[in-house]
Amino acid sequence: MPVGKKDYYEILGISRSASEKEIKAAYRKLARKYHPDVNPGDKAAEDKFKEMAEAFAVLSDKDKRARYDRGGHEAFGPDFDPFAGFDFRTAGFGIGDLSEILGMFGAGLGGRRHAPRRGNDLQVEVRIPFRDAVTGTTLDLTLPRRGAGRRPTQDKVKVRIPPGIADGDKVRVPGKGDAGAAGGPAGDAYLVIRVEPHPLFRREGRDVVCEVPIGVTTAVLGGTLDVPTLDGRTTINVPPGTRSGQRFRLKGRGVPASGRAPAGDLYALIQIHPPKKLDARARELFEELKRLEH
Repeated sequence: MPVGKKDYYEILGISRSASEKEIKAAYRKLARKYHPDVNPGDKAAEDKFKEMAEAFAVLSDKDKRARYDRGGHEAFGPDFDPFAGFDFRTAGFGIGDLSEILGMFGAGLGGRRHAPRRGNDLQVEVRIPFRDAVTGTTLDLTLPRRGAGRRPTQDKVKVRIPPGIADGDKVRVPGKGDAGAAGGPAGDAYLVIRVEPHPLFRREGRDVVCEVPIGVTTAVLGGTLDVPTLDGRTTINVPPGTRSGQRFRLKGRGVPASGRAPAGDLYALIQIHPPKKLDARARELFEELKRLEH
């Protein structure tokens, strides 16, 4: 046996006749005990973790185990990589990708160095009010992610939401995804924006539309009309003979200008609402108007 190399069966604390199930059970127990998340900064635990991971990688593979049983460590050459062809992610222990964890230590067993790997991107849905989507805002968020030891962590970040963002748009937050492995860069976080509906306004691109009710007499005779906007109410003049569905433009009162994109407009969409109840005099007047139409 090479100097310094322990017997794989002894490392896992199992007999040489151990079944596949027993090998996995022994590995699971040791992995939870020596996992880097459980022993942060403990070099001895780190070394033990690498050692039992190598033993498991060999003994859980039928061909490698058969070679080891026949010739021990001498059955493998100096360039032997015990992790070749083995994916810890499929082992089903719920403790992360152990090959990546070993890579974070700078080198795998047998002197092989794991290549740096970029962390996974994350995607998080964020709901914002309609007004904030139109005017833009800054969000203070707590993003879930996984640290270098693959332990779930949370990061507090400030994210600028640009004016005019639409429902379903994504905002990239660089470097706030999962941590990379073996010195690789972290992934990014992507915020999927969900815009809450507004009782008065809706979007048409960079324009904002607001339905405005008016009475029959104002539509026929003309007059002034109060119109709600995103920054308060304003008054417009409507001409005589205004029709239901007619639009009046308030220039620059939609989505604010941003970069090369110009400001949008606000459109007051006229909806003529007849009176629900008529007293005798009002009914008489409308009957007279009806006669005049003919």
